[in-house]
Amino acid sequence: DAVLAAAAAEAAAAPPPPLRLPDDTYVKIRGLVGAAQHNGSVGVIKGVDGATGRYQVSLSDGKQLALRPTNLLQMLSVTLAGLDGDDAAHNGAAATIFDYDDEANMYGVELGSGDALAVAAASVVLPDRAVAWVHGLQSAPELNGGLAQVLEDDAAAGRYVVRVDGGKQMRLRRQALKA
Repeated sequence: DAVLAAAAAEAAAAPPPPLRLPDDTYVKIRGLVGAAQHNGSVGVIKGVDGATGRYQVSLSDGKQLALRPTNLLQMLSVTLAGLDGDDAAHNGAAATIFDYDDEANMYGVELGSGDALAVAAASVVLPDRAVAWVHGLQSAPELNGGLAQVLEDDAAAGRYVVRVDGGKQMRLRRQALKA
């Protein structure tokens, strides 16, 4: 019993493993220069090469690509919130991310009806346990470009409680995470 207790205490004290995009996540390929013909293609993450940091992505035609994380957009199922005007009717609706505009910090999402909608990142609620890229932080710029895992959404504050690499928990505005 003492050996088991010691092992449990050691495991609890160990830092969590580094964050990564999960296997079997659908992604859209974007921003490739040398192999631009693959931009817009949809694939599935099949692993990551720890030495290079490149994700192994399988395309529907069977082709395998090793891509930098910045060339991947996760096609996550999300919930819409905080929309106003004509779009307010979509608050609470489920949608799937299919595009992202870096300059405007807006997602293209597809609703269950098949309609497409451009939505500000602040109005897209990522699911719990989703892993996304931190960007645009001014108070902790060293975290920009790193990954964070959504632990929960604080709907009233429009913020996520996240875990960043190293295990630290913090609160980030929704628009500070990019799928």
